[in-house]
Amino acid sequence: MRPSHRSRAVLAFLLLGACAAPAPEAAPPVDAAAVKDAIQAREREWSAAYLKADGAAIAALYTEDAASIPSSGDWHRGRAAIAQDLQPQFDSVTFTAREDITEEVIPAGPDYVFEVGHYSASGTQKVGGKAHTSSGRYVVLWRKDADGTWRIHRDLGSEAPAKP
Repeated sequence: MRPSHRSRAVLAFLLLGACAAPAPEAAPPVDAAAVKDAIQAREREWSAAYLKADGAAIAALYTEDAASIPSSGDWHRGRAAIAQDLQPQFDSVTFTAREDITEEVIPAGPDYVFEVGHYSASGTQKVGGKAHTSSGRYVVLWRKDADGTWRIHRDLGSEAPAKP
């Protein structure tokens, strides 16, 4: 008995299916609470470096190819440019308080997470001694490096009145 065209087609289909690559394993679920804790720890490092006026330490919290978009809207790409952008603030104000509050962490896969939050900072102007305060909102895209360290990949900040 000769196989029909239909039988040959079914056989070919089954053989192709057997040769197909196995389905990729699903990524493990993201532990949002653990990621939020890790992000908040990195934010505390950011604030500590800010209070020390250490732009290089802040820039080290960013990926090599990071970009920061301050409220002026001009991109600052790379660690050196990000540190340089902070310098005028450090040259004009002695900061005594800085707080970053993470409101929401949104996983975007195993190696990326969005953080939404607000910040406040205060200090004294170096010329004239007048009190200085600033506050605002931010969105940060964090990327996990190969060694498991979360680093800022993109950030966007905007000054806004302090949240109560």
